[in-house]
Amino acid sequence: MNKTILLTCGAQPAIRQAADFFAASHDRVYLSAPARPENMADGIRFLPFDPMHKESLAQAVKEIERQSGQLDILVLGTGRQPHDGKVGAGHDYDEMLDTMMQNLYGAFETVNAFLPLLRRGMKRIAAITDIEASNSYSTGQEDFAASASKAALNMMGKILFNKLRPEGFTFRWYCDIKAPEAMQAGEYITSALCYDEKEPYIHSDENRFVLRDGFLREIPW
Repeated sequence: MNKTILLTCGAQPAIRQAADFFAASHDRVYLSAPARPENMADGIRFLPFDPMHKESLAQAVKEIERQSGQLDILVLGTGRQPHDGKVGAGHDYDEMLDTMMQNLYGAFETVNAFLPLLRRGMKRIAAITDIEASNSYSTGQEDFAASASKAALNMMGKILFNKLRPEGFTFRWYCDIKAPEAMQAGEYITSALCYDEKEPYIHSDENRFVLRDGFLREIPW
């Protein structure tokens, strides 16, 4: 059965790659970005909205409801990436706040706005992030504001998991390591997660909040 999927932060390369994957699978794909991306694949519908403005967000919800009636998968990205250096490098605190608001609060508002449509669909929330989202596994020291916002997005995912898992929601947090031979984000997001039959069911990936890369390695978030 074809799915209805919305991806945010459409200027992010990994988001675009996932959108192309879903479109090739004949899903109904909506892509949001500040400006219309060039060379969008056939089957991708451009749906611009600003999650920081409730009227814009409400209009996007109405459009998907009008065209599709439900939303199966919401894929979050992190669209703001200022290059502000490492901790203590002398930051523009207004820019740091704006990054946190766009990458975290914007995602939070988007999830809340689309929850009614997600409840009508397959109930899946996903995010595409990278290794700098990990508090304990990050290897970089640059782009402090963006890295902090991605770590906060992980915590938001955990809070949403605690709240929505009892309703049957599932979560896919994907760590993009930019390896062509790895499982790409779209495949991971739509896959069924397995668990070791020797382990209690509560330890399966569906019953805990987990971040994995394209080789299915668990990344401590």
